[in-house]
Amino acid sequence: MQVYYQNLMGCLIKSGRSLIKSALALTFIIISLLSSQVSASEDPFDEKLVLRRQTLVVRDIEKSLALYRDAIGMEVIYDQVIKRPLSGSDREQVLRLIFLKASNQYTGVLGLVDYEYGYPDHPAHTKPIRHEGFTPGNSILVFNSNELSESWPLIEKSPGVKIITKPKLTTYPGYGGEGIIRVMVSKFYDPDGFLVEMNQLLDPLEPQ
Repeated sequence: MQVYYQNLMGCLIKSGRSLIKSALALTFIIISLLSSQVSASEDPFDEKLVLRRQTLVVRDIEKSLALYRDAIGMEVIYDQVIKRPLSGSDREQVLRLIFLKASNQYTGVLGLVDYEYGYPDHPAHTKPIRHEGFTPGNSILVFNSNELSESWPLIEKSPGVKIITKPKLTTYPGYGGEGIIRVMVSKFYDPDGFLVEMNQLLDPLEPQ
């Protein structure tokens, strides 16, 4: 009888080990599948239509970097000085093109371009800055951040930034008209007069 129980316990232990190995293998397969789906969804070539980037033509690219990179917290993923022959002129055009990402390197990318980089006295750099507000013909860059309280003091100190509204609570109707969405909303002009909102969501976009 003792031998019988010993054999039974041995079989149960082996079965338990097999179940654990199977469960671990299944977990690994699920994680791999989910990872591949996430990677694929981030690849713009797998999407029918992607809003890839908005590029801002700027007067002083260093001022723009002080805002978008240093204060808002975007990451530079491309930075090149490009030289080209300038049509109708005996000089070459020198431009600097920068791409910055938020959380994704394929979508929601912000471009900065100075078409007369290295020529600070060029008329393009002295063109008057227009602060026209929320009127037709003007676009708005909208950022969502979970660190608005940390980034806002840096935004206020960025050179050339003009504050419209400090962060304040604003509510919007929920998607499908269900409930409300609370957002801390701030508004300002960047150094070139582009409108920017730096916001923080306080409620999920979809009803829970």
